[in-house]
Amino acid sequence: METSHSHHLETHSDSYLVKIKPEIKILSFFGIILSIAFLSLENKSTIYLQALIVLGLLIISKLQFKTYLKRLSIDIPFILFALFLPFVSKGDGEVLSSFFNLNIYKTGFNEMTSILVKITLCVTLAIILTATTSNVEIIYGLQKLKISPLIISIFSFAIRYIDVFIDEVKRVKVSMRSRGYAEKGIRTLKPLAFASGALLIRGYERGERVYNSMISRGFKGTLELKSRQFNSSNAIILIALVSVSICIIDRFAL
Repeated sequence: METSHSHHLETHSDSYLVKIKPEIKILSFFGIILSIAFLSLENKSTIYLQALIVLGLLIISKLQFKTYLKRLSIDIPFILFALFLPFVSKGDGEVLSSFFNLNIYKTGFNEMTSILVKITLCVTLAIILTATTSNVEIIYGLQKLKISPLIISIFSFAIRYIDVFIDEVKRVKVSMRSRGYAEKGIRTLKPLAFASGALLIRGYERGERVYNSMISRGFKGTLELKSRQFNSSNAIILIALVSVSICIIDRFAL
């Protein structure tokens, strides 16, 4: 399988990370994400160290800061959820202060801080990985890691057709605007709801046609990718090991 199709997240930069074997990047980034997820926020030094690791990878990726901030907006729902925690998560009932006659609880504040820090760092790592690795390279890396062929097939089709669906949404928006549609209040949401329903039905029918077409061409549930040449990187592996070690030390030694 060979394709020139690239997903919307890849930036095609000349970053050092672009040339590294995708299986090394996937495994290393997964290890760093796990170490951040299990990190305790009681020790500030470990937080700073993990943040420095993520910042270093962001600098190495050569991703434009404007692009990074735009993609980081994906964690806005988590931020909005976290902002309510200081007011609703009482824990032991210890109050830090009050805001408009609402108590700010220490337990909720700590939970909010934990979510904001961990989500931001983990989303940043995901942004770096998708910006420096094409969809085909991700699939190739998963195959090298001996992931289930069924999971790889589902993942690869999801990546491919998410891009197709995004393009379809853009065409529908242009078509609606050319017919005078403008988003002005709740009443204008009805045409948008009809368009969304039509897109879902169209996507389902497209998937059915593609599946039948692939079955008729002898598809057996596995994707065969041509061999690719990438550079190995002991530095990325070392960074991942350092991150995991920080988490282990934070959990069991401090």
